[in-house]
Amino acid sequence: MDKQLIKLAKTTLLILDKKSWDSIKLDEIYKRLKINNKNLHKQVTNKRDLLRNINRYFDLQLKKTSNSIDQSTHKDMIFEVIMKRFDIIQDYRKSIINVFDFLIRRPKELICLLPSFVESIVLMADLAKIPINGLKGNIKIKGLLIVYLSSFLVWKKDKSKSLEKTMNSLDKSLDQAGKMIRIFNH
Repeated sequence: MDKQLIKLAKTTLLILDKKSWDSIKLDEIYKRLKINNKNLHKQVTNKRDLLRNINRYFDLQLKKTSNSIDQSTHKDMIFEVIMKRFDIIQDYRKSIINVFDFLIRRPKELICLLPSFVESIVLMADLAKIPINGLKGNIKIKGLLIVYLSSFLVWKKDKSKSLEKTMNSLDKSLDQAGKMIRIFNH
């Protein structure tokens, strides 16, 4: 991800802190950037691309912090990876909730962005060294997506700085997912 795409993601998030997703325009963000780069305009041509770019920015931030993940069980590692992602998005809490509220009202938009979210889940599984090959891997990815989304819904309401409710929800969800995986392994 180049510097201009990073700047675009940060600028979009800053604007979203003050305005609703419905009310922002792509041209407004480009004007605020003060960048007239035709290549950038080709990469991000619509608001869905803006959201994908923000998601890639969060993935990049997660990769940068992943070297501090303790090597332990898959459950502990994925817990740590997901919580690191929540720590990253916490800095943009109002903006993320703003986008989420828009997506809930427009499920078609959410479905269009699903491949980008799945890429993030694959990254998180990779950072946690969870094997995701074959049918079992496909099931694990879908399970992790559900775990992440259910934890996200708790995060959205968790206004504490420690994110204790989010951590508890994530831990319970991972325990349940682990039980399901053990059932499939038998």
